[in-house]
Amino acid sequence: MTESPATPTKAKLPWFWILPIPVALGLGIVIGLQIAAPGETAASPAAAATQESPSPSQAAPSETQQRINVERRDANDPTAVGELDAPVVMVTYSDYQCGYCAKWASESLPTILEKYVAGGQLRIEYRDIMFFGENSRQSAELAVAAGKQGKYQEFHDAIFAKGATAKDADYSAKGIAALAERIGVDAKQFTADAAHADTAALVQKNHDEAGALGVTGTPTFIVNGRPLIGAQPLEVFVQTIDEELAR
Repeated sequence: MTESPATPTKAKLPWFWILPIPVALGLGIVIGLQIAAPGETAASPAAAATQESPSPSQAAPSETQQRINVERRDANDPTAVGELDAPVVMVTYSDYQCGYCAKWASESLPTILEKYVAGGQLRIEYRDIMFFGENSRQSAELAVAAGKQGKYQEFHDAIFAKGATAKDADYSAKGIAALAERIGVDAKQFTADAAHADTAALVQKNHDEAGALGVTGTPTFIVNGRPLIGAQPLEVFVQTIDEELAR
């Protein structure tokens, strides 16, 4: 059984990380941030922009821009996958009810996992947040619980299978037991860990961190401090990761 992480405290980000956010994230969020799949109605006033993703030239900041240091490299992080000392870290702010998150997870993520994570070049630190209310919160807590048994990615892939979201997920006791069997975790521990105060605190910490950064929608990515906004095409991630590996 994986040891539960210590109760997180509210993220404290130095002012010099927050200062460049209007430049690095604000413009991208205004012109290209995607909150939900077409036809969905967001549960938060923050879910306003649904335009297309910015082009690669808009998404990749120049080397003169300040990088946003939010990576943790915590060996006990239940929602991170990949080697602790990987040269590139991609922090991923996502919501299990977000249609564009599901699109990215089904179309781009498999190649990223196979090409970079499996090769020890990339670590993904998932930060599941709660823009769509109770279902998003419960999904994020169950994701942490799965991660405490070393099955975060399995949970993530199960919820987003074939581009689906957690919108219609069955989180009854029976449904959670079935999900536990599907992803290969102990159902009793899965349920207990999801209800643990440490789990709720970690989910809230991730959500608060996103808010402090100015993130108002999902998915948002920060690759070695470089922001990428929205469900960009796979080639944008490949280009950005390759550039960071070459640095």
